[in-house]
Amino acid sequence: MTDNDPSALRKVYFEAWQKAQENIPLSALETIIVDIIQRHPEYHPIFDDPKNFHSLQDEKFQLDHNPFFHLALHVTVVEQVHANRPGGIRKMYDQLLKKIGDKTEVEHLIMGCLAKILKESFLRDETANEQLYLKSIRRLL
Repeated sequence: MTDNDPSALRKVYFEAWQKAQENIPLSALETIIVDIIQRHPEYHPIFDDPKNFHSLQDEKFQLDHNPFFHLALHVTVVEQVHANRPGGIRKMYDQLLKKIGDKTEVEHLIMGCLAKILKESFLRDETANEQLYLKSIRRLL
């Protein structure tokens, strides 16, 4: 998912959800996306009707109310944990999961850290600092 075209990225989510509804085999990425959407029933009405893609493909959402941005943060965190990159994130994720007991809540907490680091790096026009990101996750423990 490296395409910066919002419409193309949104299409990935719609297609993954539709494939799952039709019991069509999913790629690894699509499996992650479907799992995240399943854990967000508030988003089901968006994805249940494929016609919504055309009406939402160019929709401008407020960042804090953008379901696609929210899903993208989830996907990022899940992929980081799977790859253990930045190094140590998987261990902290597992510790948080043991402490909290709900993977969606754990991902939301880590997503908050990620969003803050991304915002700060954007404002400073610099690369996101992985060590500050990990430090902010460590504070959750």
